[in-house]
Amino acid sequence: MRGRSKLTPKFLATKRVKACPTAEGLLLFPSMMSKRFSLLLLAAAFLVGCGPSKIPSDFTNNGLNNTGSELDPRGSGFGTMADRIRQGNIPPEAILTTVYFEFDKYTVDAKERAKLDAIAAKAKTTKLIIAGYTDHFGTPEYNLGLSDKRAQSTREYLVKLGCNTNSTEVMALGSQQADPNASGRQSGAKDRKAVVVDANYSGPVTAPAGKPAAKPAGTPAPRSNAPTPAPVTAL
Repeated sequence: MRGRSKLTPKFLATKRVKACPTAEGLLLFPSMMSKRFSLLLLAAAFLVGCGPSKIPSDFTNNGLNNTGSELDPRGSGFGTMADRIRQGNIPPEAILTTVYFEFDKYTVDAKERAKLDAIAAKAKTTKLIIAGYTDHFGTPEYNLGLSDKRAQSTREYLVKLGCNTNSTEVMALGSQQADPNASGRQSGAKDRKAVVVDANYSGPVTAPAGKPAAKPAGTPAPRSNAPTPAPVTAL
């Protein structure tokens, strides 16, 4: 008929081949999708790997997010002493020992392990809070993680000595209570520590060095030596 183009058999065969995917094409399609999915998984793993490698065990209760005891995940018997530690007001009598660390280290060396050996008998009979600290050098985030590692390594050694894991807690204080005036590594050595505290201590409390002793509630204010002012004459 006029106006209608004729399609040759060869042209029709070519169109059929293009319209219908071959078996090879069908096999390649899942392979391409699999590669794209693998690339997405690798990208997700990379993003996760860029995040912090460890959240300190006391992250929400070490002073950075001190919102009260309602959110404190500690077991019973730790809260009161944990509050004292956060406030930098540990009773000296509650401190079993203090372990010191080298600059930027968290491994307990042989000399300091001897201190833990000496308190092992007492430590096995009570609840412990191990508070980790750093000097003020470094970022707050790095110091927080380092102080947690110091407390954790001290705890691990005490557990090897026979202490119950369920009776020990760790706190990471970072550089919050470090001496800001320390001008060098040596002067900051006193802040690179983990303090082992008896969480059950409830005896008398003496003032730490440089701090006045706490007064019992209801103690009247001391009298002033200033002369008593004369009464005002009524007009």
